[in-house]
Amino acid sequence: MPFYPLPAQETERLEKLRSYEILDSLPEEAHVRITRLAAKTFNVPIAAISLIEGDKLWFKAHIGNAYNEISRKLTFCAHAICQDEVFVVEDATKDPRFSDNPYVTGAPHLRFYAGAPLRASGGLNLGTVNILDTKPRTITDDERESLADLAAMVIDSFEMRQLLNRANAAERRFIDAMESLPNGFVLYDKDDRLVICNERYREIYAESAKYIVPGASFEEIIRNGVENGQYPDAIGNEEAWIAERLEMHQNPGEPIEQHLPGDTWLRVQERRTSEGGLVGFRFDITELKRQERELIRLAWTDSLTDAMNRHRFMDLAGKEIERTKRRNGELSLLLLDADHFKQINDKYGHAAGDAILKGLVERWTRSLRSHDLIGRIGGEEFSILLPEANAANAIRTANRLRKEIAEVPFAFEGQLLRVTVSIGVATLAAGEDLPSLMQRADRALYRAKEAGRDEVIASAA
Repeated sequence: MPFYPLPAQETERLEKLRSYEILDSLPEEAHVRITRLAAKTFNVPIAAISLIEGDKLWFKAHIGNAYNEISRKLTFCAHAICQDEVFVVEDATKDPRFSDNPYVTGAPHLRFYAGAPLRASGGLNLGTVNILDTKPRTITDDERESLADLAAMVIDSFEMRQLLNRANAAERRFIDAMESLPNGFVLYDKDDRLVICNERYREIYAESAKYIVPGASFEEIIRNGVENGQYPDAIGNEEAWIAERLEMHQNPGEPIEQHLPGDTWLRVQERRTSEGGLVGFRFDITELKRQERELIRLAWTDSLTDAMNRHRFMDLAGKEIERTKRRNGELSLLLLDADHFKQINDKYGHAAGDAILKGLVERWTRSLRSHDLIGRIGGEEFSILLPEANAANAIRTANRLRKEIAEVPFAFEGQLLRVTVSIGVATLAAGEDLPSLMQRADRALYRAKEAGRDEVIASAA
């Protein structure tokens, strides 16, 4: 079998291919749909989007074969990328370039191939959209054109992805995360009446879609949307929300974020046209918002126990103390420490110790009020802030938390591990700040340890 040919601009082609940063990336649903559509449209068992780098062919998406990549010298695509048009092999057994190809002489016994080059800017062919069959066949001019259209769609997706990455580089905060492509388009005239929008725009605004018709004003559309629950943030504050949205729409500037039903989030970007109209785009940033929330959660949370970490606890506790002072309220603080925790680690291992720490927080969280704060402030030391709790209430709560640990052992790998905790209690005094409150609770905790552990000791003001 002859060696594969090389395109005239192979070096430039490889540089272009790598600039898209798509090699060895996971399949994307849009590309999987294209291969599925190709297989159904042309009634073939195999369809693929193939990219060629070096001496290998890699499948960005495929249907009907079991490979993720194959040697370039065994591929029909190596020849197809050297062509300007759709490359067709009607019967590989009769073509001396492929008749001894192991995929022809052996499984899957290929016979037919058609590949449309993925032509990027500069006329550089990155790979192909290709279809294959296990029996000889022909292909019509219309079918060639359809296959070329699919290849153009793939290149468009590559180009759009690259452009979006460049435009929103500052927003790529997570590995492999990026905003989705603009999925809605709308144009308003200089009188702020709808000229045209695509169907996807109406799908995005499903609750108000029937009002999104040419000639309708932007204000009419959003008012009907508000009445039909299109904008959750407007509920209970309808007129103020409408006024604010109209102001941003009439004076477009920086992109804004918009909340829709189903916890969907859009980035809305609007620009004035040279004729005084307004063109708008909608980008789905739901996943980005979710990741941002997750990042915030991780930054504030102890990774083992899911309690607040020390920094977050101290921040919220300090703010809660200041609020309590302003309203002359009551507040108490507990410091809790697992007794003989080092012995547990030494005897049963750190996995057992970790399981116990998680179990402590789980039990206490179930017992506490929703507005109580719990944080891990040391290895086996925790702090709980009890807003609106006087000394008597705090002591009762502390004893309840202590008993919940002492009276029910923890199950770990078939063993029952008995654990106790010592607790120091301090109630906020007039003029006191968080460091002072924690010092008093810490001294009370020390006395609880000295008293034999599994004790609750309250600090005097």
